[in-house]
Amino acid sequence: MIGVMIRTLAVAGLLVLGSSVVASPPASADAPTGPPQSTFGAALVYSLAHPGVVPAGTNDFDCVPVPEHPEPVVLVHGFLENSYANWAGLAPALKTEGYCVFALDYGAAPGEPFKAREPIPDAAGELATFVDTVLAETGAERVSIVGHSKGGAVPRWYVRFLGGADRTSRIVGLAPANYPSLGPPSVAQDAVLAALNAGSDTVEGVSYTVVATRYDQVIIPYTASFLTGPNAQNILLQDVCPANTADHVSIPYDPVAEQLVLAALDPSADRPIVC
Repeated sequence: MIGVMIRTLAVAGLLVLGSSVVASPPASADAPTGPPQSTFGAALVYSLAHPGVVPAGTNDFDCVPVPEHPEPVVLVHGFLENSYANWAGLAPALKTEGYCVFALDYGAAPGEPFKAREPIPDAAGELATFVDTVLAETGAERVSIVGHSKGGAVPRWYVRFLGGADRTSRIVGLAPANYPSLGPPSVAQDAVLAALNAGSDTVEGVSYTVVATRYDQVIIPYTASFLTGPNAQNILLQDVCPANTADHVSIPYDPVAEQLVLAALDPSADRPIVC
């Protein structure tokens, strides 16, 4: 039942971007921390039972970036998700790797578990405020951003229209909503994506990595996640590991996708991918 509910929410809601919501408050270091999870379903259930919970290892505003990883990593969840449901697997892994990790909850009133319900430009405004706080508290000059689904398009709007290119080194998108999909139609989304992709779908000075899956049941076709501009690398999971079966919902918890995220965040490291 959980799997059916998750897929129904994703397919029915991903492209509904125009609803009016109350903006989320800034992240707090006092927010309760939940345990690491290995699946989206388990993480979602936990977040429903523990409103306001954040992933382990995130939002430590006393974290000082180390020379090996000077850029804090900001995690941006997808539509009808929340930071814990989306990142309870990847966030602790990034922390273990030595990153300062921050997870944004946006697009819903406090205590509501199904977030990211506002239009992409409004969400990007919340992201801008969050990034400013992260940079001020950590002393870093730039961040790296990892986003899932709608959370992959939000940082692109931030760097293109809200000055984020000066504060962002790279964007890593997991099954991001970068181009119109054949899923549920949305004139509002098509207009936003048309503006976002006009001229070029990348911004100079920012590196982009897209990780997509052939079994995406929301971004249809999966190639609607791919970018065409300079400084963009598009990776299909099944080109790396042909037997991989991750779908749209499970990709943030997929071990191969996790390895690809780590490789994108630190291109200088020699990281052979293990299927």
